[in-house]
Amino acid sequence: MTGEELRSIDLTWTTFNPDLYEVAEDGCKLVHKYKNRMDGPPPAPSPDEKFYADIYQTAIAQQGFAPNTGKYYWEMAVNLDNLKIGVAEQDADTSHELGYDDKTWGVYIQTGECEHNRKARMQPEGVQRKLWRLVVTISGGRFGCLLDTNNGTLRLFFNGEYQGIAFDENSGLKGKTLYPAVGIAAFEDNNRTIGKGMKYAMFVKDMPVPAIPSVDKKVIC
Repeated sequence: MTGEELRSIDLTWTTFNPDLYEVAEDGCKLVHKYKNRMDGPPPAPSPDEKFYADIYQTAIAQQGFAPNTGKYYWEMAVNLDNLKIGVAEQDADTSHELGYDDKTWGVYIQTGECEHNRKARMQPEGVQRKLWRLVVTISGGRFGCLLDTNNGTLRLFFNGEYQGIAFDENSGLKGKTLYPAVGIAAFEDNNRTIGKGMKYAMFVKDMPVPAIPSVDKKVIC
């Protein structure tokens, strides 16, 4: 799994808040434990401090990839679009959202925003860039991440199609040992009557690495 040869990687989820997540399928499936935080019937929203208390919290896989050891690819199946996907350092705080601090990098799938050290919602600080287009998952799909530990970049794929560079060589990845990471929300706050609970991200084994177009897709800076 090292060197320049690209290979699919078998991974499991090992570091996360056990009050929020649980694992299944021999550790490769991470499931958000749904909690009923509603203060009234839909569409009455939860207060922000309540709603945001336990969504997108960082979960980290068991294997990290050291600097200058080549490229690594992993893929996960999800059944939602309300999540963040990226990488984290081993000692990242799992009580924080993915992308909240300086030890995690996350792509907010619903907006395409590529977040690192983003302390406040709806603010531009901490958004390094946006994907060139939104990924519309509807009810889920397969996300792939290609990490290049030599130049410090992370590329994103969805259902085998290349989506572009999420974090480039100036994003702070270079020189760090990085672990696959995700942050899941248990439900959609604007449509809470359907599809709540059992939201998951599951590593998919033995999938081929998708091709990257000769003309690399750019991001919106």
